Amino acid sequence: MPTLRRKLGLAVRRLRSAAGYSQESFADACQLHRTYIGSVERAETNISLDNIERIARVLKLPVSRLFAEAELER
Repeated sequence: MPTLRRKLGLAVRRLRSAAGYSQESFADACQLHRTYIGSVERAETNISLDNIERIARVLKLPVSRLFAEAELER
């Protein structure tokens, strides 16, 4: 069973792509580095709550919805 970190990364990738963002444009909108977004999507980093909040804001979702989307991932 995937970890929450893995599920969150998959959800971020899916939602980012559905919103029409490239990794680079999404990172710019979040004021984060492109390689950091890539490492989040690949579950290589333990993302902070501050950065989760930034990502949710750019995706126009409450943080709770972002976590709910992550729970739907397999």
